[in-house]
Amino acid sequence: MANYTGANVITTSDVLKYQPDAFDFGISTTATETVNFLAQTTNDILRELRIRWWPVYKTNVYTDITVLNTAEMVDTKVNLDQFERAGVYLFLHRFYLPALTKFRPEADKDRFERMIEHYTGEYNKELTAILEDGVEYDSDASGTISVNERESLHGSRRLTR
Repeated sequence: MANYTGANVITTSDVLKYQPDAFDFGISTTATETVNFLAQTTNDILRELRIRWWPVYKTNVYTDITVLNTAEMVDTKVNLDQFERAGVYLFLHRFYLPALTKFRPEADKDRFERMIEHYTGEYNKELTAILEDGVEYDSDASGTISVNERESLHGSRRLTR
């Protein structure tokens, strides 16, 4: 089922699928920090889409040039399910793990700092793969994604006539 509800891109259950011991270090799944980090993860992914993907999408989709500068991305039309893995990686490297680390000198990095480095790289790779494959955007609000509603960062629709 596609997530067009405006709910968070991930839950703590999603995090545990990728990092089973994530919540064993002092910040629980129900902690206020965790809840805030989950919301911020969603906000950051949507912001990244507005910056990197939306300009390409609206240029390729809207033929009326007067609409180009006024068209805004509707967050609830983005299928957030496709961002689960990227969301987990973002949650871990940008929010959760930094809250656990002591930020020691390079030679004395702790487990969390090393995990931050790993998940930063994985997030960048995963987000790039999603953008190149095509973001699912339910432009007609039908609840399903048609072939025409999947636009890659490179604007694959320009080639079709």
